Amino acid sequence: MKQILDLKNWDFKIESLHFEKAVTLPHTWNVDDNMQVQLYRGIAEYKTTVQIDALEHKTAVLYFGCAYHTANVYVNDRLAGCHSGSGYTPFELDVTEYLTAGANTVRVTVDNYKKNEMLPHALDYDWADDGGLIRNVVLTVFDDTDLFDMQIAYSIGKITDPYCSGVINLDIACAPQTVDIEILDYKTNETVISQSAFMDGVISLPFENLKLWDINNPNLYIIKAKTKDDEIIKRTGFRTVEIKDAGVLLNGKKIYLKGCEWMPGSHPDYGMAEPLEHSIKCLSQLKNANCVFTRFHWQQDTTIFDWCDENGLLVQEEIPYWGSPKKATPLQLEIAQNQADAMVHYHAHHPSVICWGVGNELGAKSKQTIRYVDKMYSYFKSKDSSRLVNYVSNSLHYSTFFQRDDAALHGDIAMWNEYLGLWQACKNVKKTIIKTHKRCGNMPSMVTEFGLCEPHFKGGDARRTEILLERIPIYKSLPNMVGYVWFSLNDYRTHCGEAGEGKFKQRIHGSTDLYANEKPSYTVFKNIK
Repeated sequence: MKQILDLKNWDFKIESLHFEKAVTLPHTWNVDDNMQVQLYRGIAEYKTTVQIDALEHKTAVLYFGCAYHTANVYVNDRLAGCHSGSGYTPFELDVTEYLTAGANTVRVTVDNYKKNEMLPHALDYDWADDGGLIRNVVLTVFDDTDLFDMQIAYSIGKITDPYCSGVINLDIACAPQTVDIEILDYKTNETVISQSAFMDGVISLPFENLKLWDINNPNLYIIKAKTKDDEIIKRTGFRTVEIKDAGVLLNGKKIYLKGCEWMPGSHPDYGMAEPLEHSIKCLSQLKNANCVFTRFHWQQDTTIFDWCDENGLLVQEEIPYWGSPKKATPLQLEIAQNQADAMVHYHAHHPSVICWGVGNELGAKSKQTIRYVDKMYSYFKSKDSSRLVNYVSNSLHYSTFFQRDDAALHGDIAMWNEYLGLWQACKNVKKTIIKTHKRCGNMPSMVTEFGLCEPHFKGGDARRTEILLERIPIYKSLPNMVGYVWFSLNDYRTHCGEAGEGKFKQRIHGSTDLYANEKPSYTVFKNIK
């Protein structure tokens, strides 16, 4: 039977500042009360001790929810592994050979200094660069006969609303053995499928008349795999998403994607290590504003998607390739593909995730970026054909005789950030929105950002309200426009913010403040149908 150890308590230090303290994960030093520590970007160290029983015929795996952004992991003072190129994706290390029975030390160095060999690149992104072990760390010790992992995929062959039939495929990492499979309704705990199978590869289970998952009825099922000594549990929901007749179809029905983006990590007391309770408060504000869709500029913890699964909030999870380099190189492609692998592996069982995003506001007119988007589109589809894949452009409105193509036109939905008359110079906003939409032809389009950033632009929350009331009727009047995303729900902490200092450095861009207190524009947005 596996032993699962949640490593919560660590000793933390920044040697160059002679700063030490005991911390509880998740943790970032960039919201500490010490201003020197708040402003520190560089290498810091976490250290803990863990007690292990006998290790004969066992495998020990150390799981990190993420470490922002580059981590070296030492077990009993031996380098057990490194993780770089990605600060927000989970990773695991087999540390069996480094452990001994009894007390063991685990030491992790984490570096959040700007780095070109990663995504997000250098400081070319617009959110907080908080360093640390900002999500959970778990050590699991497996017996040889334990169930290590379970990957879930399915195909739906028939929909008779509100039910579906198809095949579920389970790939369980374990020694060849007989495994009992049980599928239960999450709400009722009723067993709907029960079957034993000899696991030596992927097992396919036909199913009939299971409830569909959708935004109004987020029906979920628990998948249990059991042996006499062990079990593994995951949760999923059954739904289809596709593009047809220039619309987005969820379970074969067109859906309009009213959306808003929340920028996590913005509460000054918590930063990127904010507790789930505060995240749920913000996510609930999206649902209370009648949103059915959101996008995340960077990868989130699985607990966030658990909430979205339970509450019917659709998500685009994105590779944090934002802003630069404008022309993607083979290095960015390699890093993006590695991140895509992690996203599919750790998050593909979440029905709320309906889109993968490959980048935001790059040089969308360049052949290099278009080539990058084409390759990432194909790569994601090869790993997971059940979801949409998109790129978000801030240049779709701009077209010349020599530059008509745009990387946004190479995804499933033409996604564009619309700041006409603000970040984007424009004499006639309505005319330009209509013209940009027409450029998309017969493919669906979507405005994935619009809003007002203070103090760069004047007018305050009253002007934010005006923009909401001006733009949304235009969007909703356009055929083939499948939705919009208000940016943003909240004022957000960002290293490139125009307001505040230290952990309060921020962009005033939201309809709530850093603490999730609602402004008048939130009520206006909430009441827009």
